[in-house]
Amino acid sequence: MKSFLTLQPVEKVIGHIRTFPALCAERVPLDAASGRRLADDFAAPADLPGFDRATVDGYAVRARDIFGAQEGNPALVECVGDCPMGTAPSIILHEGQTARILTGGMLPQGADCAVMVEYSRPAGGNLVELTRSQAPGDNVVLRDDDAAAGTKLLAAGRRLRPQDIGLLAAFGQTDVAVRRSPRVAIVSTGDEVVPIEEMPPPGKVRDVNAHSIAALCREAGAQAVRAGLVRDDAGELEACLTRLAEEYDVVVVSGGSSAGMRDHTVEVFTAVPGGEILTHGVALSPGKPFILGRAAAARRTVCLMGLPGHTASALICARVFLLPLLHHLQGQAEQEIAPCVPACLTRSIASTQGRRDYLRVRLTPLAQTAPNSGDALCPLYEAAPLTGTSGIITGMTAADGLLVCPENREGFNAGDMVMVELFQ
Repeated sequence: MKSFLTLQPVEKVIGHIRTFPALCAERVPLDAASGRRLADDFAAPADLPGFDRATVDGYAVRARDIFGAQEGNPALVECVGDCPMGTAPSIILHEGQTARILTGGMLPQGADCAVMVEYSRPAGGNLVELTRSQAPGDNVVLRDDDAAAGTKLLAAGRRLRPQDIGLLAAFGQTDVAVRRSPRVAIVSTGDEVVPIEEMPPPGKVRDVNAHSIAALCREAGAQAVRAGLVRDDAGELEACLTRLAEEYDVVVVSGGSSAGMRDHTVEVFTAVPGGEILTHGVALSPGKPFILGRAAAARRTVCLMGLPGHTASALICARVFLLPLLHHLQGQAEQEIAPCVPACLTRSIASTQGRRDYLRVRLTPLAQTAPNSGDALCPLYEAAPLTGTSGIITGMTAADGLLVCPENREGFNAGDMVMVELFQ
């Protein structure tokens, strides 16, 4: 049996991942940029909205003309016209004057606030009584309230959300510079693996990992392809990876990462042109036999990643290492924190000090109660650990998230409040 290299802590492996260079930038149409990561900081090229506008239907006025106005002592002002929507009003308000305005309309010159129509009443002719005092800026969005020119609004590496697309649209950005999407090739290995469309004979299993890992990559914004099945043959695997390294940014091998005599992944990674091993073995459960390597191809650095063959181990390793890699290649500045919820553990679980355990849990909602005065968090769920080996896919589908037991703990007790990383 081949032995593992020195087991590396999870954070050290993440450190290796962050040494890979980010992918180059490309410009894409704004409507194609959702979910992509910005290549550069974006600062406001102008004030937004660019003019003072009303937030209510009513009257544009000068605040000093209606100071102290109230129901029993209204301010009497002269209405000198309307503020048309979509154009700059030609009216200039002087002392004691007002103009009708609609929500979103541009304030006329001289006005500094607006009064809701509910606080107005006709007083004959062009005269209007206003029964509510306002301060300058009331019921108004100022020209730079949304954004002031030159203000940094979006940081490089940010994953663009629908609201971010809207912000860019507000400034007329028809296209945007984003990092290129990583190209990922996924190879499954093993004489026991067959394509999913085949009925596996006794002793063989369908290729689950290629499909689940490809789905995970696509959710992370990558372009993922299933590059086929390779038998337990070192020469065949080397030829396959050498070819894929010429075209893809990341080559993932599922299976072949354990210490068995028939597993050739480590040797093949080093045989790929410019290949070297960064990690073979990580202090992680499940997923101890994880492999991380890199190769050089056409002036590019290619990441080589070996995932365990067991389905749960492969998915957890992909979540812990492949996802951060894909985010990093797209320019993510810092590692993102997975969404978590507090939960009360239903039973005790043991762990081994010195390794990080990722435990699958199912969440059951609890009736929310007010926390005690000394509580920092109020559990919203019960978390039930799921049993099962790392080769069982239903253990992942039944789970709502992962409970991470850090390296310095020997487990958790029933009733402990824990944080559960949610599957997205």
